[in-house]
Amino acid sequence: MSEKKVFIIPCSGIGKVFGSISRKTAYILVNELAKGKTALECLPLIVKGKKEIIQALKENKVIAIDGCPLKCSYNDLIEAVGKVDAQFMTTEIVKENRDLKPESSIIPIGENTKALSRKLAEKIALKIDELLEEN
Repeated sequence: MSEKKVFIIPCSGIGKVFGSISRKTAYILVNELAKGKTALECLPLIVKGKKEIIQALKENKVIAIDGCPLKCSYNDLIEAVGKVDAQFMTTEIVKENRDLKPESSIIPIGENTKALSRKLAEKIALKIDELLEEN
């Protein structure tokens, strides 16, 4: 049996700074802080009901990272998979770090936005370890 992973599903808030934080956070986790412990999946494929992806999500832990109160990632996961093991909001990390106002530029993302993404990734990395210990 393959080793369990934690799937990171960021919001798709294209053109929105909080969506950019969500996606950058996911990349930091998958490529650096929780490399080998995590995987990314495409939210639109989940919404479309891609069977292999849905099954993998059901068999592993899942973290939603949302950028706004609509909570699309969380809500879409609940609808398609029936569970979310942890949820994070990018707006919360901004509130906790008021000295780091995210820039409005999306491409490239600004230094404050990168710093906020790293702080959120560090917080989520702790949760990933906790979720993997449950397995």
